[in-house]
Amino acid sequence: MGKLTGSGRRVLLKKILAPLGAAVLAGGAALWARFALTAPQLPPDNLLAVLAEMAEYHAETEDAYSLPSIALPPDETQWAALTRFTGPETGAGTAAADRSQDIAYQVRPGETLSGIAVDYGISYNLLAYYNTITNANRIRAGTVIIIPSRENVKITEQKMTGQARRPAARVNRGNVKIGFESQPKADGTGMTAQFFILDPEPESLQYFEWDFGDGKRALTANPAHEYTRPKTYTARLTAQDGGGNVYTSNALHIDIPHPESAAEYSSVRFVTLSDPDEWFVTAGKVAAAARYASLEDAPLDFSESDEHLTKVRFKKPGFYGLTIEEEPGMYRNYSVFVSPRPSVHADMGESAFDWYRTQFDTGTTSNCGPASVSMAIGWAREKYVPVSSVRQAVGWKGDGGTSFEDLLRVIRSHEIPVSVQPFHSMENIKEVVDAGSIAIVLFRTDGVKTSRSKAADLFDKYYTDSVGHYIIIKGYSLDGEYFAVYDPIPSDWGTNRFRYGDEVSMMGRNRYYSSAELLRSLRRKDMIVVSRPNP
Repeated sequence: MGKLTGSGRRVLLKKILAPLGAAVLAGGAALWARFALTAPQLPPDNLLAVLAEMAEYHAETEDAYSLPSIALPPDETQWAALTRFTGPETGAGTAAADRSQDIAYQVRPGETLSGIAVDYGISYNLLAYYNTITNANRIRAGTVIIIPSRENVKITEQKMTGQARRPAARVNRGNVKIGFESQPKADGTGMTAQFFILDPEPESLQYFEWDFGDGKRALTANPAHEYTRPKTYTARLTAQDGGGNVYTSNALHIDIPHPESAAEYSSVRFVTLSDPDEWFVTAGKVAAAARYASLEDAPLDFSESDEHLTKVRFKKPGFYGLTIEEEPGMYRNYSVFVSPRPSVHADMGESAFDWYRTQFDTGTTSNCGPASVSMAIGWAREKYVPVSSVRQAVGWKGDGGTSFEDLLRVIRSHEIPVSVQPFHSMENIKEVVDAGSIAIVLFRTDGVKTSRSKAADLFDKYYTDSVGHYIIIKGYSLDGEYFAVYDPIPSDWGTNRFRYGDEVSMMGRNRYYSSAELLRSLRRKDMIVVSRPNP
């Protein structure tokens, strides 16, 4: 079956959204549908593909928690069905609004505070109060506001009722300085943060309210809090003195990496193959293939494998999760990327962790530069450095944009070989990648076309922004038509706890951008070339 026409896609979308309407009554899926359909990062066709992939997967698995079965055309249900999991969220947004904790919500063009409040079933005044917004008529697109959990709605309502009975306090913004010390958990799944007040003396204050960024709060001067879910959390303190004056603190960005993104905790080996004809070879036998009910269903060629040696080819490009039984009862997981065209990559060998990062949920916006630096450090040093930490090192000025000089300074601080070199042609990149290096480049995003086919087709950018943007070039196709890139644009749609458990939500990893289009849209005819230090 060929690609759907525009009208065909609309019919299919109606088929998908019609049964979702029933789920609204059962679980609040309308909030998810509204968020996904208006999200600016993906064009409608890509969204359709993700919806199709999700529906097809849940229709076939026993742990389909709420989504109904949906019949879809065969060509709309290939490649990246979600891996198995249980829980309220998917790899492409929130299936039902989880109101057990606060939600970070980014205001989109044309939205109003009152409209957002209606969507979440809370009052306009309460939402403004909770976010300390004094002029709710002037919120701007891109602003991140916090939607309170149901419990915090009740607490806030009580506070607002109490404050109405006493004179308003004077708010002194930024006059309290806070910090924290962290103790990671042994398995890398989280950490405990011990918070404290640096200035003024805690004894000069009488009331404390800590917001830990995950919907939880504390009312003591120096609380400890445990974080377990991979994400970057923003913690703040609101304090009050004996005279009723209110003080706010600086923000702390607390990063909890996913174990697969840190070499010391990762249980997965990451492999890049140059094209579908290349063999994946390892000791042992394949026990399972993620996203497929059985090995017979997976597009794998086992013609040269046996019980002691796996030698397998993949019939389609894309991402594969393989579980290998290396010895009886001993298993290892592999994430294998198969290039869609014969290509050369700077990370062709096996890696102990995934060095891809997004700028999503990293403490602030405009973090494509810091995210690219975080990736470069991870690739060069096999070391996890949070994107938020790079932003802190760079600092904030103007609209948050970063320069080559800012990025170079942070990379050099990690004693990594780095230089600025001319970037005028594919030959420049070939020389860099063939020498085992990667490049950070700055381009105008509207110069590269948006993918209008399947969300997981690997080609073209997958968002509609029109801004200056940093990405990493890590490879090239042998025919010279494409650069293989790591694009850190937000790609995991909301608070995605499965960002390393599926491939739909990591669309910025191993994208293929037209070399001609990217070269024409460069903001600088230079590139930051990053190399690995000598052993």
